[in-house]
Amino acid sequence: MTNTILLTIVFLKSSLQRIQSKYYEDAEKNKSLRRIVYIILFAFLAGIIGFFSSNIIDALEQSNQETIFIGLILFLVLMVTVIQVIFSSINILYFTKDTESILPLPLKPYQIILARTNVIIIVQYFIEIIVGLIPLAVYGFKMDLGPMYYVPVIITLILLPILPIILISLIVMILMSFSKITKNRNKFQLFTTFLVLAVAIAFSIAMVKIDEQSISDAQMAQMMSKANSMIEMIKGYFPTLKYSINAILSNDIMTMIIEFVKVVGISLVAYIVYAILSQKLYFKGLVGSLFSGENKKKNKKIKLGVKRKNIGRMYIGKEFKTLLRNPVYLVQCILPAVLLPILCIVLIAISLDEATINDILNYLSQINADGVVLLAILGIIQFFSMITYISITAISRDGKNAVFMKYIPLSLYKQYIYKTIPNIIMNLFSIVIVLAVSKYLVDISILNMIVVFVIAMIMNIAQSFLLLIVDLKRPKLQWNSEYAVVKQNFNLIFPMVFSLISIGILALYAETTQLISVYIVLGMIAAIYLLIAVLVNIYMYKRQNELAGKIE
Repeated sequence: MTNTILLTIVFLKSSLQRIQSKYYEDAEKNKSLRRIVYIILFAFLAGIIGFFSSNIIDALEQSNQETIFIGLILFLVLMVTVIQVIFSSINILYFTKDTESILPLPLKPYQIILARTNVIIIVQYFIEIIVGLIPLAVYGFKMDLGPMYYVPVIITLILLPILPIILISLIVMILMSFSKITKNRNKFQLFTTFLVLAVAIAFSIAMVKIDEQSISDAQMAQMMSKANSMIEMIKGYFPTLKYSINAILSNDIMTMIIEFVKVVGISLVAYIVYAILSQKLYFKGLVGSLFSGENKKKNKKIKLGVKRKNIGRMYIGKEFKTLLRNPVYLVQCILPAVLLPILCIVLIAISLDEATINDILNYLSQINADGVVLLAILGIIQFFSMITYISITAISRDGKNAVFMKYIPLSLYKQYIYKTIPNIIMNLFSIVIVLAVSKYLVDISILNMIVVFVIAMIMNIAQSFLLLIVDLKRPKLQWNSEYAVVKQNFNLIFPMVFSLISIGILALYAETTQLISVYIVLGMIAAIYLLIAVLVNIYMYKRQNELAGKIE
């Protein structure tokens, strides 16, 4: 156990060093300034999340459903954990650069994988501070629950992510044990990610169905008639989620302890089983990941003649080829933008029965003319845009080769524009998906759909430009693994920052729809983001050489 703890510390330090390394050559000189910036940035995020949490709690309190907030936040923590681990566990467990250095050491397989899994869990705790701790702290403050409320909250946030991380990592380990049968490591890595995602979805559906079958129609009707009844429906999504919610909502210390003992027991059994299986399976997948690779005979046919092509299309095509052909970039940059909106819609549709869907549709149809609905649609679009990491890594993905941007016969300004287009196109997918679902649920008019689409695209362009400038100012060019670009990169917090700012602006404007026409409100929002896009575009054009100063 001592070796596992020491190895966890080593892996964690290595990850943190890679996150902080080589942003600037004068890193020590700017250390204090960066800390101040990080503190301000964290305070800003905490303020925005606290603001939205407070408004949601106030809205729920009016209908005596305030405890739903606890269930929703814990459910959100669980979903963020699952999504995060699905898209990162394979790389952390198998495709890190220090694997070859670790193998010769006198370490057992279970010690290595448990240490790497512990790193995943610890990193998830940092995410939980934003997603879980701040909203729940706001709830405790508004409800005046006292210091003892925070004890079960903190224990819950420590215990809740352990089981899903272990289950997903176990699925990855089982699948990766077959990696030696393939000659193409990249394709197998991509296939494994899709398969893990499919298994996670199937498990979620199964849990929902089991929970539905355990409740009769009469019990469901009785439950829905009670205050805070939706909390009972949320509990059925995951075993430890139910006990965690019960512990926080319980006023009896013994009941709280019993619920936590259940969570600890389930997590501990899963951890032990995981360790036992890893002793048998981990090295099979680890060796396969190191020595399996493409072994194809490539017969290149030389074609004579020259075909004139548009240089812009060629450059954008090159960017997409880099994203699509590299499994890490495909899984981390492309797939979330396409799959997560669809996944959210599918899970919501599966979890709600036909009667509930009809009630929602009837309610939404009554507020069809309400401008808040259009602003809410824009807010949902902005929420999904925070998981598109194409512009924010556009320069960093090129690594040491980024310097060639300065030497090819194409202006830097045009290259900047071409590098943002893939981000704009991928966000277009989520825009279309959200608008299509909105058309089905709310039946908004064609005119409103066009208005929302145009504004969403203006916001999309402005945000894509801003994220590219962030990457130009803070490029991560020194890396040994593509995974470091999209995960060990502090710049990835900026898509969240910009999206939350946009959602905050939309929320503020939503308050004015009672006073003035919604089209005037939408026009003002469009004007703000159009002005931002134009100003940033001018800035990129006039300072194109200066912006490339960090590329060397």
